[in-house]
Amino acid sequence: MQKTLKFMNHLCAIVTALFFVTVVSAQTTNPTTTKEMQDKINQAQQLLDKLTPEQKKMMEQMGMSTTVPSMPGGITDADVKAAVNGDAFSVPSKNATLIAAIPKITLTAATLPAYIKAMNEYIEKGISIEAKQTAQLIYADYKSNKFSPEATGNAAVGIWATGQLETAVLIMGMACTDNVTDADLLCNFSAMLSMGGAPHKAIPLLEYLNKLYPDNTTILNNLGQAWFYLGEVDKANANLDKVVKAFAYHPQANYTQCLIEQSKGNTPKAIEKMKNSMAYSYSLDKLNMLRKLGYKVKGSDIRKPFRPDPNPLGLREFVRPDFPKNYDEEVQLKYVWDNFQKDIGNYTDRLNQQLQPYLINAQKKAAETYKMLGDKKGNVTLKSITSKKATAAAPTNLYEQNAQRNLEDMDKDGGSTYRLKMAKKKIEDIIKNFQTEKDKAHKNFEKQFSVVATQETELGKKGENLGYDICKVNRAFSEWVYKNYNRPLQQAYDEYLHLLRLKIEEELYWKQFIEEEDQFAATQINAKKEWLAAISGRYLETAYITENNICEAPKPDKEKKIKLADFDDMHCQYHSELNFGFGNKFEFNCSKSSIIFDFKAISGNLHFKSGNDGKEKFVKGTVEATVINKEVSLEKGPVQAGAHIKAGIGMELSSKGIEDVYATGEAGVSAGSNTVSDPAGIVSDPSVSITASGRMSLISGNMSGGISGFGK
Repeated sequence: MQKTLKFMNHLCAIVTALFFVTVVSAQTTNPTTTKEMQDKINQAQQLLDKLTPEQKKMMEQMGMSTTVPSMPGGITDADVKAAVNGDAFSVPSKNATLIAAIPKITLTAATLPAYIKAMNEYIEKGISIEAKQTAQLIYADYKSNKFSPEATGNAAVGIWATGQLETAVLIMGMACTDNVTDADLLCNFSAMLSMGGAPHKAIPLLEYLNKLYPDNTTILNNLGQAWFYLGEVDKANANLDKVVKAFAYHPQANYTQCLIEQSKGNTPKAIEKMKNSMAYSYSLDKLNMLRKLGYKVKGSDIRKPFRPDPNPLGLREFVRPDFPKNYDEEVQLKYVWDNFQKDIGNYTDRLNQQLQPYLINAQKKAAETYKMLGDKKGNVTLKSITSKKATAAAPTNLYEQNAQRNLEDMDKDGGSTYRLKMAKKKIEDIIKNFQTEKDKAHKNFEKQFSVVATQETELGKKGENLGYDICKVNRAFSEWVYKNYNRPLQQAYDEYLHLLRLKIEEELYWKQFIEEEDQFAATQINAKKEWLAAISGRYLETAYITENNICEAPKPDKEKKIKLADFDDMHCQYHSELNFGFGNKFEFNCSKSSIIFDFKAISGNLHFKSGNDGKEKFVKGTVEATVINKEVSLEKGPVQAGAHIKAGIGMELSSKGIEDVYATGEAGVSAGSNTVSDPAGIVSDPSVSITASGRMSLISGNMSGGISGFGK
């Protein structure tokens, strides 16, 4: 969060400087590069310097400085353009300078080594001394330990994914020098050049690869993205069209085509493209783009991270006693239901005891948060909350927005919460009708089975009404209740319990991605309590059975009961691991994610990317990996998203870090099924554990100015 605020402060500084430029110099042409911005700042300052002391004093009294803010260090041309234009859907203007700087060379196997050497020299001039030294240190260590160029290249992809762009691109370039025939290395190198801000240098490499592998979606996408950044929209679209023709849900190709369509004023097509992009790989950027296009994202628009467990908590194993269908059944079932509800009460008590530690822990955390948000005196005010809001905010979980959208959909009309509400109302209406009609019905049966004296006796005179036969009345009344109320009530309960189970299971599925371990444990306990309370709902008692069995019913077994099922413990069943080699890997387990790596001087953060110099690094793209070794793979060319992948997982990257992780193709698994996923990225077995550590591809997105020394 602090890193993000720093980046926002940089942009605010640009906007503030631009304000002075436009107010003081009254020029209408907005700057689009750092040089143009600096020129305008200088011009504005020169005009301010010419003001008289009285004019300067007047400006200061109005709260305006007479000094134009300087431009922060590390700002790129793309930052200036973003601050000036403020248009999320703008496409780059045609960059005639960089287009003219595209090397006039058609690469061949013979000329490729010299070109790679020239690119490494270009990189060394464009990156910081610290990044150069770090890259050389890591590369030398890998060489001394005799790691292959392919392994070194995979490590470079991992370093890139942590936001260390300058270090990663130089290591990848040196790995390419060691093996100029490796298509994966060359494609990843070109993607890094392009996303780093030098697409003109990447284009000869990509065109060379495209001749070797003309239908490879990764190469075509990276080539399209490079042309897009140069402002050659038609050339970009031609390549991206080939990508989406091969794989309709390609995340990066569709994203960029959305921007192109919106720039043409074709909003419906732009929405369609962005929805296609998000169907395969979710990101917060895509969600915000759709919102700006006027489309409210639904949970169904977003890919499920994996196929849900068909029976979480084992709710389907619980069996309730039947509702009685006749008088004799009710005599026995009364005691079965009594024992069943008693067991549920005992079970609920045990669950309440299990819940207590989590409640105490939640109260403790709430107290700590309250204390943290307080001022020096310990008072929590709006001012104290606002001042500490940024530092108190917790990092966003990987699938949080995805889960929130689906949980919100549950509460809408037609959603599971709405359907459950209607089912509950049906039960309430049946019971309400019974309460209204029961006395009237009972009186009718009392009248029907009344006893009239046939002769003079001590009990009454002949013809006198002596009352009614209690057994006949109870039996008749019970049969009336069974037919008119218990049967429809059982059907209504079955429907309600079915919908409640689906709701609980869906909520648990999504909440496991957004709740911390202790919080989710408490959520499961509360779900169990909710289920027990629901299944304890019983039939409408009708028989008024007495202990002396006056109605000649069979003698009941008062100890008879139905054993309650045991709840299953619900654990995260989705584990994926992207292994970059040398003990460096990314691990993802539902709501938990971790980065484990040791690239010498480099460290990483899952949510925000920052260099050792504290500068923000912006990256947008997808990492793909396959567990199939190159020697045995039948696929030629770099790993492709959704196109004949025999792969484990991929990662969607943006300026916010790792936004999504998805499974694709076939992969070896440690448990459960040995297949994962159709092109929509859904794992077919919830118990899979995917490990991807073979070939890596970096699939570029439209990124500009990632490395400040590039673009020359």
